[in-house]
Amino acid sequence: MIFKEKLKNKSKIFLDGGNGSEIAKLGGDMSPAFAALATINSPDIVVKVHENFINVGCDIITANTFATSRHVLDSLNRKNETEKFLIKSVELARKAIINTNKTEKVAIAGSLSNFFALKENEFVPNPKFIPSYKQEERNYIEAANILKDSGVDLLILEMLLDINHSEILLNAALKTGLPIWVGLSCCESKFDNSIVGRNFRAEKEKSLIYDEKKYKEQPKFLPEDEIIQFEDIIKTLTNIGGDVYGIMHTWFQDSSGGLKIIKDHWKGPMMYYPEIHKFDTSTHEAIAMSTEDEFANSCLEFIDDQIQIIGGCCGVSDTHLKKLIEKF
Repeated sequence: MIFKEKLKNKSKIFLDGGNGSEIAKLGGDMSPAFAALATINSPDIVVKVHENFINVGCDIITANTFATSRHVLDSLNRKNETEKFLIKSVELARKAIINTNKTEKVAIAGSLSNFFALKENEFVPNPKFIPSYKQEERNYIEAANILKDSGVDLLILEMLLDINHSEILLNAALKTGLPIWVGLSCCESKFDNSIVGRNFRAEKEKSLIYDEKKYKEQPKFLPEDEIIQFEDIIKTLTNIGGDVYGIMHTWFQDSSGGLKIIKDHWKGPMMYYPEIHKFDTSTHEAIAMSTEDEFANSCLEFIDDQIQIIGGCCGVSDTHLKKLIEKF
């Protein structure tokens, strides 16, 4: 694949943008399992999102598997269809590559994350569908192996925020023997200005717009809702393994500190794909916080020789990436 040659030659590689946010914007089926249902119920939209990213010059597209681990699909009463969801997601990505005549030029990343099914209409992991650590490990191994057998070119681990869940996911992914790209999310803590694993409670600028009177609990990414020093997360994970490390699903203003910490402990290739939107829970609409030019120029401020892979997360559309790619 061309991306392997670019990685070896230290050339820039362009990753896609916010698949989930783009699927939602185009009317794809969303649920407490994020965009997982769209693979089955809105396949044409999923293909269209992939095609849009390919057409602006992305070298890698990410299959819609971010929220398709068995325990997440259990919230939809579809855990026994885990294999179906994963295989179909990769098939849709491959269809987009064929449709755009980019076979052998665009790679497919299988996404795995520590995302847990949410309570209905709340940004809180649903306790009914939180597995034991042992079951979580089995579910990640299952998903990773299915993605490998489906022919993905690499596994990209997304939105890693802590140590315990991240270790489980990384170890499961490494068993496949595929290239493993590790994407972490962080924020600057409002409590002491240190860089921590991203946490709704700690972030200085709220990324969710919501009525606190209607929410029974404050939003949280992980069940434990711990605030963990980002350096401790990086030290632990880089000692385990992985081929690429980087920052994703993180605001521009929180990225600098996180990238510096990674560089202090990781000398290999890096990736960077920030998020740029807020989500209004009352309207269920995403609000993009950067224009195409603002996004591209902000990315350029962070990119250096070590950061080879560049893309976007929530809110980043094909038009944002088109503007960024044009600047190279």
